Order: sequence, then structure tokens, then C-alpha cells
Amino acid sequence: DGIGGENRFTNADSGAQNFHAAHVMGTIISSGLESDAKGMAPQALGVGYDWNNDITEATAAAANGMMISNHSYGFGASSIPDAWFGQYISLSRDWDELMYNSPYDMMVVAAGNDGNDNSSNDDPLDGNPFFDKLSGFQTSKNNIVVANGLDASIDTDGSLISVTRNTGSSEGPTDDLRVKPDIMGNGTGVKSTYDSSDDDYGIISGTSMASPNVAGSLLLLQQYYHQVNGV
Repeated sequence: DGIGGENRFTNADSGAQNFHAAHVMGTIISSGLESDAKGMAPQALGVGYDWNNDITEATAAAANGMMISNHSYGFGASSIPDAWFGQYISLSRDWDELMYNSPYDMMVVAAGNDGNDNSSNDDPLDGNPFFDKLSGFQTSKNNIVVANGLDASIDTDGSLISVTRNTGSSEGPTDDLRVKPDIMGNGTGVKSTYDSSDDDYGIISGTSMASPNVAGSLLLLQQYYHQVNGV
């Protein structure tokens, strides 16, 4: 409810409703009945999915006009082979092909929360254990991969003074030395909606929270472009 109206969220998969999914979606579309939990695009429509059959579902959604998809999930560093870190694998290519064929759809991806794990990758890029922690669609070329930032320090005139990455946020680059993550969003201590009731809220940190901050902001850019250009 609120300024965005009612019934703006559709649950497309039975497994898409839990505290994490609710928090992520609220960060994008929540009307802000509690002002400190207002989403970035508080009048937007959202559809929730689990991660099963994700590329098939994303392909169908893109064909039906989806413009922004948020992906707050991925592989954990301790559960994948060393070769996958930073590598452009078939999964990375499959998502790039989807975005290439759907040029008006933008995939926004959480970078992962393995920034403090300097041991799972036994063969890091250039032998540096503090880097080379991205995997899967995080190494795709046509998406936006989002790191987790702490609250920014802002001057009285609105200009940025400084901002710091949360140390738990996974580092790049890719094995072919492309710069990833692409951007950093606020993902530390984010208050948003929870799933247990209509007025339940929680505070979580992670790239899963930073990614929807960026995805919701991109929706506002899409809306502004439409207002200016009519398409």
C-alpha cells in the first residue's frame, strides 16, 4: 500500500517468498509506509522468482518487456572449483547472449560476500589471494555487477566526500582483466521489508542489498528517459 498503490508485487515462484527475497524486493519497490524503509522506485511493479530455471524465466520476461532484473544470488566461494573464479564460463556467456538479444533489459547482479575469504581460491589471479573472487554470471560482460558499500559521507551541498567498500564484498577483476564489479551501492545496514507480516521490517547487510539499491535507481532513470523522450 502507500504512494505506489496496492498489489504491485507478484510472486511467480513458490520459493520466492522468504525474508531475503522480501528484503530485496522492498529495497526496490517499497512505498515507504516507514520512511526509512522506502524503496528506490516506490511506484514500480515487481515480480519475484527463485533461482531455479532463472535464465529461461528471464528470457520470457525480457520478451514481455522486462527492463531491469535483479539477481541477489550466486555461487559461494567455498563451493566451486578454483578454475571458476574470474573465468568466463558457459553460464556467463549464456546470460550475455540473453542481454545481447534483449538490448532493453539490464541484468543487475550482486557481487557476492566473500571479500574476507582469502583461502577458497587456491589459484588466484597473479597469485594474489585478496582478489579474483567473482564467478558465474558475475563475470558476464553485458550486466552490471554491484559491490557493497558503507554509508557514504555527503557534504551539505550534496556532493560526495568519501565512500568505502564493505570488506565482505567480493573483489574482481575477471581473469581477462575486465573491471568487475562495475559499481558500488549502499548494502550495509539496509532496512527493508520482511516476509512474516505486512508490517514486518529487518536490517541486513550484503551485496544482495546493494544490488537492488542500484536496480531500483536504474528504474528511475528508465522512467525519466521515458518522460523526456516518450519511449
